[in-house]
Amino acid sequence: MVKRNPSVEIYAREINNEVTLALFLRAQIYGCHYEKSSRLPDALYFAPHFGQRIARNHPGVQVGISYIASIERVEVIETWEDFLQRVGEIKNKQWLNNNFDEFLRPLRKNWNWHQTKRYFVFLSKPRLVFNPPVLKLKLQKGKGFLGEHYFSFERLFAAWGC
Repeated sequence: MVKRNPSVEIYAREINNEVTLALFLRAQIYGCHYEKSSRLPDALYFAPHFGQRIARNHPGVQVGISYIASIERVEVIETWEDFLQRVGEIKNKQWLNNNFDEFLRPLRKNWNWHQTKRYFVFLSKPRLVFNPPVLKLKLQKGKGFLGEHYFSFERLFAAWGC
């Protein structure tokens, strides 16, 4: 028998602001700080955990993990110009021009783009998988930020069924 490293099925992160919610649900993009040791590039799916603040302000969005989207591409981005170029290549120039004001201008305005490296994840259409959502308390001890970022479907389904 050959032992292999467990696969990274699902990468999960907190979404608790307007800009990242719109990027995920409507633009199918997620961005986060670059971590050299991250297994994000190996992940197959992305699942956001929606926080209280965003759930209060958006009907239909509930606290917890409810949506999952398959990861189509992961890019390491260092500058705003690099980000725009990649979006134009991946989504196409027409999408970039048509959606700049709604999705990208707020990102430019609200994020610091100086001397920082980020992952940007380009996703398929998000699918509602868990209703009711998987609560953070079923995945970790405590109520703080999501401390663990990698899950298997088996673990999410087990937490959902508890």
